[in-house]
Amino acid sequence: MKTYQLLTKERVASIREVQKNPSQALRGVTRVMRGSETLGFFFSNEEFNEILEDLEAAACVDLRSRVRITRAGLKKTALRSVEQLSARYEL
Repeated sequence: MKTYQLLTKERVASIREVQKNPSQALRGVTRVMRGSETLGFFFSNEEFNEILEDLEAAACVDLRSRVRITRAGLKKTALRSVEQLSARYEL
């Protein structure tokens, strides 16, 4: 999950809302605030698992190496991106 996508899903809840009705206030990705101060974040199990998966992929040396090689190939036009193939074959 890209950071931007994560931030677009973010909800904001005051600490009072969380105290009154936590099951309604805490859904998906929620920033818990007191006034203008962020106290913390709540992540649903689904969101948390997606973040962990992204972090594990980012930590994989083999994956990073393959991405680097692929990107270098795209710059040299040895490889074609999906967008290039779609345009070429009018898909």
